Amino acid sequence: MMKQLLTIVALVAAVFNMSATPSVSYTIDEITTTGFKITFTPNSDVAGYAACQFDAGTAEQQFAMFGAWMGFTCLDDMVKAWGFNATDAQQMSWTGDTPGKDYEVYVAMWDASGAYGALMVIPITTLAEGGEGVAEITITLGDFGGDAENGYYQWVTYTPNDQVNIYHDMLILKSAYETEDWGDEGIISYLTEERPSVVGWDLTGVDNAQWNADPETEYIAFAMAKNALGEWGPLARLEFKTPGVTGISTVSASKPVMRVSGSEVTATGLKAGSELSLYDLNGRLVGKTTVGSNGEASFGIGQLSKGVYVVTDGTNSHKFVK
Repeated sequence: MMKQLLTIVALVAAVFNMSATPSVSYTIDEITTTGFKITFTPNSDVAGYAACQFDAGTAEQQFAMFGAWMGFTCLDDMVKAWGFNATDAQQMSWTGDTPGKDYEVYVAMWDASGAYGALMVIPITTLAEGGEGVAEITITLGDFGGDAENGYYQWVTYTPNDQVNIYHDMLILKSAYETEDWGDEGIISYLTEERPSVVGWDLTGVDNAQWNADPETEYIAFAMAKNALGEWGPLARLEFKTPGVTGISTVSASKPVMRVSGSEVTATGLKAGSELSLYDLNGRLVGKTTVGSNGEASFGIGQLSKGVYVVTDGTNSHKFVK
């Protein structure tokens, strides 16, 4: 009788274990203009879990782009590899986000056997920055520097007023602006386009931008901003001509220097072991390399098509037109 009872207990326990489901509950503790905090609490069936932030609607795109290449068999694998990992209750923080922007936090969870539970998605919108008035940008010219070997560059500073939520900026050859493909209409269409996957496209605060630029050449810097209501302000512009190579400034700003020649991007002053990435303005990763022990990195761009690109180490960004 006792043996039969033990067998029944074992069977009940087996059924119970088969019905066990990993689950994670959460509370959103704080949302600011540039980030948020979430506390996660796993149930007893969770052996581990991971949380990873994406721009709203882009997680599937990221998986399609990187999944097979990085050996991910499902989106849970990518979240586990890229996100914060934990086994017990934890508060996790995300910072450096864009004000007034929609994000999604994907949460993967797994049991002791490694089997995934249901993938969870938490929608988050950061608080909007700025006001409801006219969003405007002031553009000022900085130093021109560089050399023939590594390429020349022009610093341009874009300063938003207190009504700005986010803004976009660019630099273009005056000769290109004057073609039928651009003009004010083309510039406005370009600057008001949403590009959620592009690193460094949505800007807040002052942008001290380093652009590749040739000596004795006419350029126009443009910018447009929108306020907390999503209303675009006027087109800001600054037209200038770069100086000749004699007596140019070789003093850079207090951040890493990224230079572009006709066929190569080079960067100095970076953190050793960090990654230098290159994106086009569709958000596609088109180049990546690891920074050496000397703080320098480079990769070829000769094969890239014409367009605007963003080089970033995750903290500093450099935009250039090829």
